[in-house]
Amino acid sequence: MSWEAILLALSSIVRPTTLAAVYAMASVRDRLRLLSAYLLAGLTFSLLVGIVVVVVLKGYSESGLPPFWRGVLDVALGAGLCGFAVGAATRRPSASAATNPRTTWLRHRLEKMTATRAALIGVVTHLPGLVYLAALNAIVNAASTPLGAVSQVVAYNAIWYSVAIAALFVSVSHPAASTDLLNRTDKLIRRHGRAIVVTIFGVLGVYLLGKGLSLLLGG
Repeated sequence: MSWEAILLALSSIVRPTTLAAVYAMASVRDRLRLLSAYLLAGLTFSLLVGIVVVVVLKGYSESGLPPFWRGVLDVALGAGLCGFAVGAATRRPSASAATNPRTTWLRHRLEKMTATRAALIGVVTHLPGLVYLAALNAIVNAASTPLGAVSQVVAYNAIWYSVAIAALFVSVSHPAASTDLLNRTDKLIRRHGRAIVVTIFGVLGVYLLGKGLSLLLGG
């Protein structure tokens, strides 16, 4: 699998909205049904989008665009990732975030959550964006066959949804320990999540900028 796609998938794990949704769902009594609906709907949607892009549209690298425009897109993606990294590094946590758990508002709304709403949250928290586009293009560049591209899309999404998958597995196999494990995971990600995001997005952003500039300059 493309190392770019792997790094982008790892960076997607620490998305605040995704973590908040999974943490809140896993904290309520009906967590098995909610997490199952969340995963089924979210995975179905993001897999379909990814497969269409890598098999039908073939990203943007093999779509007939000349090197100049491929370079422009790489520079745009790289600049976006670098900007996100800088923003994450310089953003100051608000006072309210320091005193209140970030999942409180979502947990309150999930107390009477239905499977349908959980499924909708699964789709909304995994809408394709800049990161997914960059990952799909990296997959197109690395895969030699359509089947290989599809398998990489599946692997990317398995990493992207790994927190929800792990939460569902623990809820089924060790329900008594699930809440404690989620609390520990949440604390760990709060402590190191920013450093992970800044490092991964910064490295990938610089790489894409360099690759794009090389195409623009004819190198």
